[in-house]
Amino acid sequence: MILNDKQDQAVKKLQALDKTNDFYWDEPGDTVRFIKGKLSKPSSEAAEVIATVFLKDYAGLLDLHKDLSESLELSHTEKDKQGFSHVYFAQTLNGIPVLEGSTQVHINPAGEVIAYKDYRLAALDLSLQPRITEQQAIETALQLSGKSLEAIADKKVRLILFRDEIKTVHLAWEIEWILSQDMASSLHIVDAHSGNILLKHTRIRGVVSRLTYSAENAANLKAKLLLEGDQSSTDHIAQAAHDHAEMVYNYFLTTFQRDSYDANGADLVSSVHYKQNYNNAFWTDWYKQMVYGDGDGIRFAPLALALDVVGHELTHAVSSRTARFVYAEEAGALDESFADFFGVMVSNEAEITDWKMGEGVYTPFRSGDALRDLSAPGKYGQPDHMDDFLALDAGEQPDPDKNDNGYLHSNSGIPNKAAYLIVAGGTHHGIAVDGIGRDKAEQIFYLAMTSYLSSATDSRWTFMQARYALLNACRQIHGEHTSEYAAIKNAWAAVGVGEPDEAFSIIQQDTSPYQAIPDNQAAGVKSVLHIADAGLLKNIHIGIDIEHSYIGDLRVMLTSPLNESVVLHDRVGGSSDNLLAIYNLDSTPHLNAFMGDNVQGDWMLSVSDHADMDTGKLVFWELELSVAKAEKKVLSKQLAANQVIPDNSSAGIDSLIDVSESGSIVKLDISLDISHTWIGDLLVVLVSPSGVAVVLHDRTGRSRHDIKMTYSTSVDETLLALLGTEIMGSWRLHVSDSASRDTGTLNAWGIDCVYE
Repeated sequence: MILNDKQDQAVKKLQALDKTNDFYWDEPGDTVRFIKGKLSKPSSEAAEVIATVFLKDYAGLLDLHKDLSESLELSHTEKDKQGFSHVYFAQTLNGIPVLEGSTQVHINPAGEVIAYKDYRLAALDLSLQPRITEQQAIETALQLSGKSLEAIADKKVRLILFRDEIKTVHLAWEIEWILSQDMASSLHIVDAHSGNILLKHTRIRGVVSRLTYSAENAANLKAKLLLEGDQSSTDHIAQAAHDHAEMVYNYFLTTFQRDSYDANGADLVSSVHYKQNYNNAFWTDWYKQMVYGDGDGIRFAPLALALDVVGHELTHAVSSRTARFVYAEEAGALDESFADFFGVMVSNEAEITDWKMGEGVYTPFRSGDALRDLSAPGKYGQPDHMDDFLALDAGEQPDPDKNDNGYLHSNSGIPNKAAYLIVAGGTHHGIAVDGIGRDKAEQIFYLAMTSYLSSATDSRWTFMQARYALLNACRQIHGEHTSEYAAIKNAWAAVGVGEPDEAFSIIQQDTSPYQAIPDNQAAGVKSVLHIADAGLLKNIHIGIDIEHSYIGDLRVMLTSPLNESVVLHDRVGGSSDNLLAIYNLDSTPHLNAFMGDNVQGDWMLSVSDHADMDTGKLVFWELELSVAKAEKKVLSKQLAANQVIPDNSSAGIDSLIDVSESGSIVKLDISLDISHTWIGDLLVVLVSPSGVAVVLHDRTGRSRHDIKMTYSTSVDETLLALLGTEIMGSWRLHVSDSASRDTGTLNAWGIDCVYE
């Protein structure tokens, strides 16, 4: 890296805050593109203030040319459901806006900057005086499109700085127009020096409206209002558009707390019966509404009838306000892929059983057909690996008629396959992925699209940048050294984007002992699976097949190589026959007792029968272990606080333990020693360095005296939110007394942690 003095000072200042802060530089090594870690001290200021102060304090990170003046305009702020704030700024150089000159500052609930992403320009080697006038640029774009000036209903033109695919900077005219008969705008970027077309694409994307119109088979979107609010209609196509709009709106509201596509409750407008035999549905940014064709009855049925299509198009509306994908090439393929992903999510109520898109309206007289299948893109002609990526020829421009804006509907199969693997798992191109399920995946995908891909300008996001965004979203929710993080890395590696995660592996072992279970004998039978590989346990899955005529007699227990035991089944089920079951962290939280332990050694399954008459056999059992090949470390911090707890005071007391070690929490124990004459008065809350608050004791126990307990991730579900989070920083214990008369003292408390 070649850093100037200001950059070097800024880096040293950030490293002094936290020596583990990570810096990622561009290829020449003189411009920082991403920093993660602990980049500022906690603050109670508004997110916009924290971000602005950070950019001012570390302005030296950008090696800005001395002849340039820069301004950063606040674009927008997103606050996600975890309480993290994401602040975006747009860059202007010498008064000219920079397309994709977006800067992101990400802030945790404690007011600490935890990530910084920078796409700004630092230098220019060109004249900022256009040789091509605005009118000449418009005429060039019109000539290329075969349109006349009279056909333009409205237009927007501005001078910008634009980076092409090889990062050469151009002064350019950005021209966006809409024709009198068009529903979506066209955008042309024309070099202001040479007159060459640098980029062109449309903004048509092919949320839900409680205002539903009929275009009456013409191009007049609002020819007739059919439905508003809770009204109903005998027009079943309009009713479907209206109802599906509400369903998709409710999905985004209940799952992500997003109120409409703009997150501010915008009206959601739809038009049905658009033109004659129109085989498409699309979201138009210009008119801010959804448009449905009725189809020709052969290739398509009316598109409003398909919930996944409506979900797909509403996602385009959301992405147009957040990620702002340029609808061409890789960025356009990502726009389609995110829309497909959420279209699938909204049309499956729980477990994903249908990964197809548009099967309900595509080729209505041919069963089993669909537009796309995220689980098997090749089934409908899409590539599922970068080896088969469809690229434009040198000098070829994205064109909606000639090459589908850079083959975006074809290439979307690649991120679609990665999305499927992240959710469902599987092996693709020799890389195994341990799926994380829909609940975790949809939160990660939403956060990535709306926060880590959000931009102050239209952006040509790449597959690699989408991978980074998903990893950053996962790091925020689950931590970096987790099986979820590994699943995302491995899924993208499986489609040829980035490297797989070598720190994680999936170990699978099974056995078929077919052992008879002694009747009414507590000793029972034991079966052992030996794990030869070493590593720390991150996730566990146990499958069991027992033949028995009365499973209410049975106790089943798993014992780890460290001799820790967890009961999986304890004499429940009554007279039911046979025990065919799967146990994991969701169904059996006590399995968290094994998390962070070394998996190497003998795992033993014990099965015993505790009543007479009924008998059976242990037929089969299996283990699937997600293992991290990381160094296991142990931390113990104890504090003799000796603080009096104020009587009947919500302000209470705070006690701090500072941890200088850095790592991801694998297992956590919190010890607590409080003397008090009525513990039903007490509220005890633990706040981690990452801002996660966990209630340890909430005014229970009534007149009992004293709290002397250890709370553990092995047995206390409330602490599970801290697994995978950073250990370093200030841990705060807050204790308050909510009633008068009884008093007490916080004697001591402590942290015992296994981390990596």
